[in-house]
Amino acid sequence: MAKDEAKAAENASKKSESKDSGSQMKTIVIVATILLIEAAAVIGVLMFIAGPSTVGATGLATTDEIVGDERIIETMVIHAKLPNSRSGVTYLYDTEIYVQTKERHAGRVNRELEQFNNEIRAAITAIWRTAEPHHFQEPNLETLTRNVDALLSDRFGLDPMTEEPVVQKSVVVMGTGFRIDH
Repeated sequence: MAKDEAKAAENASKKSESKDSGSQMKTIVIVATILLIEAAAVIGVLMFIAGPSTVGATGLATTDEIVGDERIIETMVIHAKLPNSRSGVTYLYDTEIYVQTKERHAGRVNRELEQFNNEIRAAITAIWRTAEPHHFQEPNLETLTRNVDALLSDRFGLDPMTEEPVVQKSVVVMGTGFRIDH
């Protein structure tokens, strides 16, 4: 009988352990399920509050879409070697200057550049001659570009129909200066 009671007690203890491990497993599954539901609820609320994150660039036109007289074109204003001797030594700078305009203004710009070529060339040369040496060291030639842009914007003025500037932008392309005097 002692053996039967020992077996019964052992079986009861095993059942008790299996009930404990089974209830522990049920508790873990319930807690994990609750955590997943909470995480889904939080993510859902955040997505609802933030709204859709779509980005559209439908208002911007690509260069292929811009046709006719609204397309921006570049016209060369001058290509010359321009001098500067403000540092006491004369340097020549190989320079190209372009003007960006809408295509509808190209005819007017070309006519004025042709008609007043020497006047525009003299004004740009004066800008180069009077520029300070550090202006030629600027990475993007901001000062020289700003001076040339002001000159050309004044020269070409505004479109009489739209009251927008004829010159959209001036572009200065300049090589490194080289010394010409000893």
